[in-house]
Parts: sequence; structure tokens; C-alpha cells
Amino acid sequence: MSTETFAATPTVTAPVSYCQESFLAADESAVNVPSVVALPGPVAVDRVRGLLDELVARHGALRTELTSEAGPGSPPGQRVAGTGRLDLVYERHDGSVRELLPRWLLAGSERPFRLLDGPLARAELHAAGARHVLVLWLHHAISDLSTSQVLADEAARLWRGERLPRPVTHMADFARQERAVRPTAAQWRYWEQTLSGADDTFGLPYPAAGAAHLMDRPALPVLPAGVVTALQRLAATARTTMTAVLAAASVAAHLDTAREERVVIGLTVGNRDQPHLRSVVGCLADQLPLVVDIAGRPTFRGLVGRVREALLDAYEHRLPLGRLVELLGRRPAPLFAVNLNFLPPARPAAAGATPAAADEDLLLPYGIAKSRPDAWWLGDATLAYRPRIDRGLLAGEVEGDGHLHGSAQVRRWAERFSGVLERAAREPDRDVAALVAGL
Repeated sequence: MSTETFAATPTVTAPVSYCQESFLAADESAVNVPSVVALPGPVAVDRVRGLLDELVARHGALRTELTSEAGPGSPPGQRVAGTGRLDLVYERHDGSVRELLPRWLLAGSERPFRLLDGPLARAELHAAGARHVLVLWLHHAISDLSTSQVLADEAARLWRGERLPRPVTHMADFARQERAVRPTAAQWRYWEQTLSGADDTFGLPYPAAGAAHLMDRPALPVLPAGVVTALQRLAATARTTMTAVLAAASVAAHLDTAREERVVIGLTVGNRDQPHLRSVVGCLADQLPLVVDIAGRPTFRGLVGRVREALLDAYEHRLPLGRLVELLGRRPAPLFAVNLNFLPPARPAAAGATPAAADEDLLLPYGIAKSRPDAWWLGDATLAYRPRIDRGLLAGEVEGDGHLHGSAQVRRWAERFSGVLERAAREPDRDVAALVAGL
């Protein structure tokens, strides 16, 4: 393993990002993001501690505390210590990694973090037979799905002895940049006019303050490779991406309850399109509202084209969602109740060596583990479609509030979303209303 030494840096302070601020409505939170890596070869606990120390030295987010020290009436801030160390719990188990990993992740997902003035990351080393799995748990305030993969990749490469370039940008830098955004007059006019009169809930119920929640996360019915290929071909001929196709399916799934001719869905965006942000450990993800015209009787291909135009317009006038909410004075009303988060593929299990035969096709999971619905960075979506393409198949899940919508209804939406895509792959030029009939 690399043993690069980092000099201690001074403690720095920065404002919180909008994502971080949205979590601070509670003292404790279990919106936890696991980063999982299988460690091949001889595994000594001291060597794992050295690996963790190197990761902590590399990334300011792993040394970050959120603090209310800014004073009464001022937004909270974040304090990044010059040095730090993650807590590490080591446990041995009987059984296989395949059987035990879901239990480890469930248990870790239910352990909350104290959000103010406390560590926001911890580590677990699990041994099962000859296999060792390292799980890094970060609260969502300092992590997102991309962070999960960044940390797993770096841990694997450092474990193999690689030397990695030192990060030059950190979560605190991103928060400063985000808070410094000042909208132009054109951006303000666009969002004020575009969101005005649009249906932000698709007629779905919205929870009252303090209402009870029930987390439901039914799996999307898996779509075969032939369907995925047809949908990718549709995206290419429409001069757009699979994101637009999946967003069109999200709109189509709720077409029958829409109350206006323009509807709003939220799109999760990674904010990592610039090279210096791709390897940042932190919560860089945001939500982008898409306002889609559903007037008339568009075909599915036509709806994809309308989503494409909505995407282009939204990106051209894009603002951080927190800044947009401030501008519009829409708090606490939602900007959208339905969200699309197109997930990247899962990673292979092994970190630099061929895994044991019993686990050779194991995919290490990733994602945000939480025990109840939470605000989606001020968007307050109560229903989220989270598809992903793995090994040529389209899978994923739907996350919904079972108390609000009913668990059976959340499952039906999962089936309907996949059903829309399956039919659209065969008949993209069919009227959308006819396409979704009976689903």
C-alpha cells in the first residue's frame, strides 16, 4: 500500500452547501451512503487503519464537522480539521460475504450520525472466512453516489500500492462556489415564467408537516437487453440521451393524474462534469427541475423530444436548487413531487484480485441507505424513480412514501414505469395515452 505522507493543514471554515443545510432540520440523521470494497490478500487491521488514515488525509470531507457557530440568524457552517482519524470497528463472521453483506449494510444504514459538531464518517472491517470487506459509512451531508465510487476506487488502488495525485478541490470549496452563485436577470425570468402555473405534484398528495413516513423501495421489474438496446436506439435517433427517455417514462407513468398541460419533475444531477470535481468526496449532487409540455396527444417519441428541449432549456438557465428556492420564495412548498435519479452501474466485487469462486459474480452494492423518506435537497420529492443499467439489463428501484401513497400504489408505479419503457421500446410512435392504458 502507498504510504504517502500529507502535511497537516490548518483548520478551515466554510459555509454549508444547500444540500448540507437541507439535512439540518434534525439533530440526528441516518441518510447514510456506504462505500464498499473487498480487500484481497493478507489483511491486517493496522494496515487497514493506515489505508483509512491516507483517505482521511486526502479528503477534507472526511475531516468535516457541521457547526452552528456562525451565530444567531446566520446559516450554519462547516469546519474542516487539519488532521483526523475515522473510527474503525472490526468484526469476524461465520458465513459467506454474499449472505452477510446485506445484513452489514442494513445494520450500518440504521445507525444515525449526529449532524452538528460530530464526525460524519466511520468505517467497518468485516471478515468472513478468508474474505475481508471494508465498508466506509458517510452521511449524505458529505457524500453522494459518486463519492461512494470515488472512495471505493481510491481504497482499492491505494491497497494495491498505487500512488494517487493529491486532490486539489474539496467539498468546502464546492460549497463556497455554490453559495457565491448570483442569478442573472435571464435566469430569474426563465424560472419565474417557466414554473408559473406548472403542475409540480402530478396531482399526488403532499405530506403535512410532522406527518409519519413509511419507506417503500420496491424493485423495478427487470427489462432485458433487447428492450434496453431499443431504448438506446430511440435516444440516439432523437439526438438525446437515455436520461431523456427515462424522464419521459416518468412523466408518462403519471400522465393520467396531471392537472395542467405543463408538468414538473426533478432530475438528480451529479455536478461532476468538470474534471476537477470528478474525484471530490462530498455531496455535490443537486436537483434540476424539468418543465415538460404534455399538451395534445404526443407519441412517446414526441414526448422524448419535448423532454430533450426541457433539458436543454433547464441546463442553459441552471441554478443551484437552493438558490432557486430562495429566488422564488417557494419554501416550504415543493418544486416537484416526482424525481428521476438515473444511477450508474454497480461495480465488480473484487478490488484488484479475482474474488473467491463462490462470490465471483458478486456486485458490491452502492446507494443511499435510509430508513425514511427525506427531502431531496429542498425539492421534497415523495416519489423517486431510480433506474440503472447493469450488464445490459435495466433494473433499479422506486422509492416512495408508503404512508402517503400506500405501499401497493408505490409497487404499481414501479411496474408501470417499467411497463411504459417496455411498450415504448416496441412502439415508440404510439400515442402516450394509449401506450400507458391498462398499465
